[in-house]
Amino acid sequence: MAPPPPARKYGHPLFFCTFTDSAEGSQVVLGGGGGASSTGVANRLLLVPVQPNDAVKGGPHKDQLKSDPASELHTGDITTVSGTWVQNKPYFVAVLSGGAGLSKYKLGKGADGKEEFREVEVDGGKAESFKQAEIKTVASNASGTRIAVGYNTGKIVIYDTETMGEIRSFDPEKHEDVLPPKGGIMNLCYSPCGGKILVVKDSGVAFVWESGAGAPASPSKKKKKHSKDKKSNSGSAGGGATVVKFPQDLGTFRGCYAFQGGDGKPLFCLGVNCKDRKSRVSTWRIAGGSHAARQVFRYAHGAAMTALAGHSGEATGNRLVATASSEGDVCVFSAGESSLTALHRVSNAHMIFVTDLSFSRDGRRLVSVSADAGARITCVTRSAKQIAMQRHILLALLPLLVALIIALVRQLL
Repeated sequence: MAPPPPARKYGHPLFFCTFTDSAEGSQVVLGGGGGASSTGVANRLLLVPVQPNDAVKGGPHKDQLKSDPASELHTGDITTVSGTWVQNKPYFVAVLSGGAGLSKYKLGKGADGKEEFREVEVDGGKAESFKQAEIKTVASNASGTRIAVGYNTGKIVIYDTETMGEIRSFDPEKHEDVLPPKGGIMNLCYSPCGGKILVVKDSGVAFVWESGAGAPASPSKKKKKHSKDKKSNSGSAGGGATVVKFPQDLGTFRGCYAFQGGDGKPLFCLGVNCKDRKSRVSTWRIAGGSHAARQVFRYAHGAAMTALAGHSGEATGNRLVATASSEGDVCVFSAGESSLTALHRVSNAHMIFVTDLSFSRDGRRLVSVSADAGARITCVTRSAKQIAMQRHILLALLPLLVALIIALVRQLL
């Protein structure tokens, strides 16, 4: 198989990527940096258009990112390490490094008619609350009315998207009977209904927090809860705010996404870095409200997984999962209720480890970025139905092929 075209380079390490809210996936936001702008390694946000790749006719590499950004925002000596485009809203939220909090942006037209990032002012007191600890990641719910922010202390805070006021928080100390107390939040995502948040800590622990129910725990309830069996995989604090932990007998978790299952309940997807140094992708359901039951567990990469993204499939009916490895490989799967079918496997998509992945709103494009300043587009041109049809055709032709081989052998004899 021919190697993929090289990734575009943007002059500084890239730590995250996301498509804007355009339905056709025509623009992406890239963020990263490596030091103060005065050192020559800029910390910035880039708005980059997607264009056809004239050198490739069809297939997963038919589109590429433009070499010249459409808009660029320098962030001084602060690196942008994560971010999310708020669903159904015109906002982009960027996470700033070193405990500098987060910033909220909108895209608008400049004096020259060119699109540019415009920072949305946040009340001073609320802006300072974002600096209570270093923020590691952020995600929005499906309606775009809430964002969940994960801190390096293991705390999660839910904010109102418009006002940025705090609504609810997750305190890891109240769940020490289920979760190890140490470890910051590395990945998180909302379930489609918005009532649950799937979380992965930097220690490799994964759990589901029922963020939409219950009230803060009282001291008496907290004390009573801590006296329970430490080996339980689920726990609650105050009014039934339940936490369900995923078993770690297979390895450590990396990356997460949540789909809507056929029964209306969430289907959770997690990357797993296994003890044999290979990585797998898995799907899970919460059984009985207190137990994580594994549904699918299949090979993804021959190296550690570094990023995972998902697409709900509402537009195309093709639910997707993308994974990436420390060796720069990218793989796209179709996610069924009880199956994961590989659609595209791009070896050496990047020179070094991939730092982030994101699907376009229609699920037809995937953007990936790496620590060597590379960014690329992978087009999803196959579906699980097409793969299944190809298999059926091969199986149908197999008897004919066997008969031809037998006939040739008889002639030779």
